[in-house]
Amino acid sequence: MLNYTSKWINTVAFFITIILAVILFAILDISIFKNNDRLNNQTSNVSVIYQNKSIIAKKRNIKTNLNDKLLELLQVSNIDYDVNTNKTTSKKEETYSNQKEVENIWRIEIPKIGLIAPIKAGTTQEILAEAVGHFNESQKWDGNVALAGHNRGYNCNFFQNIKKLKKGDKIIYYTKNGKRKYSVETNKIIHQTDWSYIENTKDNRITLITCVENMYEYRRCIQAKEII
Repeated sequence: MLNYTSKWINTVAFFITIILAVILFAILDISIFKNNDRLNNQTSNVSVIYQNKSIIAKKRNIKTNLNDKLLELLQVSNIDYDVNTNKTTSKKEETYSNQKEVENIWRIEIPKIGLIAPIKAGTTQEILAEAVGHFNESQKWDGNVALAGHNRGYNCNFFQNIKKLKKGDKIIYYTKNGKRKYSVETNKIIHQTDWSYIENTKDNRITLITCVENMYEYRRCIQAKEII
């Protein structure tokens, strides 16, 4: 009887041990599953963070690229663009205002008609399409400085309003040598073959030549003398 009772107790104890082991393994498995799930969530969060950072970086790159492209297009279109203020300014509206601060820029200014224009050597169509041209046979500083420019029908019609100049109006001339002021003495129509007005003079003068509307064989000539 004692042997049978002992065997029965051992059997019950064995099954209890099995049950406890199963429960223990189940608890451990749940804990491991939760830890894995937490780890996966953390990994997913990290991945999302990196994805967000990547998206932000891409957006910044796209914005930078767009700004660069816009700047390039505006420069080609002769327009200034400030990416910080998102403002555009036409270079023609500025009329070389930046150059006014630079004494070495070769240019002409006529306050009466609001003219500020760059000067380039020569009077070819290419030069007159973007600047006031300088007659190479005339002087650049001492003597008679002779200049030519368009007054209509072109992108740069710098001499459009010189016909409005009257005696006493001021002309300002800049070169790397310095700055000179002139006072208008003559505003007249001359024949296109009359080159006497661009010949050199003993005193310092500046001469402006442009076409006359519907009078192709004539030219308008403005001549001014230096004033102190």
